[in-house]
Amino acid sequence: MSRRRRKSAPIGLPPGTLLIDPEAPPPVVHFMGFGPDELEEGTVEDISVLEGLRGRWPVLWLNINGLGDEAVLRKVAEVFKLHKLALEDVVNTNQRPKVEAWPESTYIVLRSLTWGKVGEKLDHEQISLFVGPDFVLTVQERIGDPFEPVRKRIRDRRPAMVQGGPDYLGYALIDALVDGYFPVIQEFSDLLDDFEEEVDERPTRSLHTRIRTARRAHILLRRNLWPARDVLQRLQNSDLPFFSTDVQVYLRDVYDHALRVLDLVESQRDQVSGLSEAYMTVVSFRTNEVMSMLTLVGTIFMPLSFLAGIYGMNFDTASPYNLPELGFRYGYITLLSVMAVTAVAMMVYFRRRGWLGGEP
Repeated sequence: MSRRRRKSAPIGLPPGTLLIDPEAPPPVVHFMGFGPDELEEGTVEDISVLEGLRGRWPVLWLNINGLGDEAVLRKVAEVFKLHKLALEDVVNTNQRPKVEAWPESTYIVLRSLTWGKVGEKLDHEQISLFVGPDFVLTVQERIGDPFEPVRKRIRDRRPAMVQGGPDYLGYALIDALVDGYFPVIQEFSDLLDDFEEEVDERPTRSLHTRIRTARRAHILLRRNLWPARDVLQRLQNSDLPFFSTDVQVYLRDVYDHALRVLDLVESQRDQVSGLSEAYMTVVSFRTNEVMSMLTLVGTIFMPLSFLAGIYGMNFDTASPYNLPELGFRYGYITLLSVMAVTAVAMMVYFRRRGWLGGEP
């Protein structure tokens, strides 16, 4: 899981204050204007042309990657008449998934989830989406997004896409986000299955660290997906502006997909919790096995050490009060034989009791 530490906003700032992260990449603005018989797309190099883009096509989709330039964001807010509180939420990228109705647009916050390039960590990104009367505006934290399939459908002139309005485009973008959760959940499920095999075969300390990382990733999944379900439920059941009843039918299908995702995530909850318990159980069992073996070995050597101690005291053999066996011609061989018979007899006894792997 990607754990990015964000500084807390200073207390007492006026509403609508934009706190730009100094590490945020500069915005890259891409537009697609289309209708039933026309399509134009490109990158906006000069923000002064934004006003001329709106109204030229039945639907204008403006996508912004990066939040590192306050001037660009304020110009976009001016052209599309975004409320200053909504713009503040766009910049503060720790928002909970939600939907808000403003006079000029409906504002939706969702999150994109992907697996990081390094290790088994889950990366997440806030996606802000505005649906207006003739536009759709998407704002992302960084370059790269799950919306390329939607762009391809527009370029291929799919009838539903080019004939639909901004609300249908908004539905398509939300659907692409939700569909993007499925491969993440599937990969996470495969990861948990691999962990279960490793717990039984190689319960190393590094595996325990990876299990804890997976547990944090699962918490992140639930934290972002449960609110997303509430967002989709409100979109399909309410009279939010700029979403027609025809599109709400499609949103119900997206809601069903979200419920399937949540079912998969909840089914993994017990598996994640059980991994740590299984790891501790296996490690404890193996530790007990080692301790039992060491105890048995020590127990076997106790009588052997006793015999060796007695006959290793080197008393004077001339004294009648000393051990008479010290002068025995075959005493060394006899003592080794007694020690061997004692050790074998104890091992046979332990095995019959089930202490050496046999059935008790």
